[in-house]
Amino acid sequence: MKPNSRPSPLPLPSHPQTMNFKPLALPLIALCLGTTAALAQDAPAAAPATEVLEPVAVNGLKRDSSMLPYRQMNTVLSGLQRYGQGLFRMDFFIEPKDDKPLGEPPKLAVQTGDRYLPISFKADGSFELPVLPEKEASDADLASNIPKGAAGLRGVLNLTVTAEQLDMATVRKLMSTSHKLRNELLPWYARWLFPQIEGVRVCSAQAAWSLDWPNPAQPGQWLTVPLVADPKDSDPNEFVGKKKPPAGLKPTARKTCTLLTGQEAWPDNARLQSPGDTRLSIKLSSTRQQAS
Repeated sequence: MKPNSRPSPLPLPSHPQTMNFKPLALPLIALCLGTTAALAQDAPAAAPATEVLEPVAVNGLKRDSSMLPYRQMNTVLSGLQRYGQGLFRMDFFIEPKDDKPLGEPPKLAVQTGDRYLPISFKADGSFELPVLPEKEASDADLASNIPKGAAGLRGVLNLTVTAEQLDMATVRKLMSTSHKLRNELLPWYARWLFPQIEGVRVCSAQAAWSLDWPNPAQPGQWLTVPLVADPKDSDPNEFVGKKKPPAGLKPTARKTCTLLTGQEAWPDNARLQSPGDTRLSIKLSSTRQQAS
């Protein structure tokens, strides 16, 4: 740790209170898309076989309850919105099976008994799912134009905090909020959809990170501690070698990473100093690693 004369950084802006629930790295949720939910109807008395009806397509999209347990996921998204203190968001991606391109651009919607809600895709191929009233969510399913077995759905738990805003107080707030959310606030049937978080992963092309804070013994001076890269860790949002990006997401250059867990001895006002290409992500516990 060494003193320096770095000027005081700007104060941490307030967190947004909206929820957008960083490829489930929720912990990775790989849910098979496109398995048609057939509706069985009793056959006439004279016919021994059962007639199977295809789901009715709305705007070319077929409703499919096997895509996602929407009621449980809606509970997680609602919990993030109410109790996440604006620290988290969840993004979802469509991932073609075996890296085979889809025959046409994917289209998704949320369908309930009374409403049809189209889903918009962002430039990187991600999308968000709407938070529905509890009663409406119990009757909600995803609908898509994706053929059976052609793709999977992946959700990623991300941070709304940027590298410029990160300090140790925020890391500790994030860890305590995630623990309370998963272990106390979410109902038992939805907890498996929310990951156990190990810490905040800091990644950039160059391992040039540090934490800086005012020296209480010498006003006007700053203390600095460099952060060390973990050679076994990597940015879960980069796609190299055999790891392919989701549809619409381009590969990125390999980055090195370090981890902040909140258990470090540094003070709450120790603020991250990092290169301009730094990206933050959530590292899941070893029991539920974020695979990307």
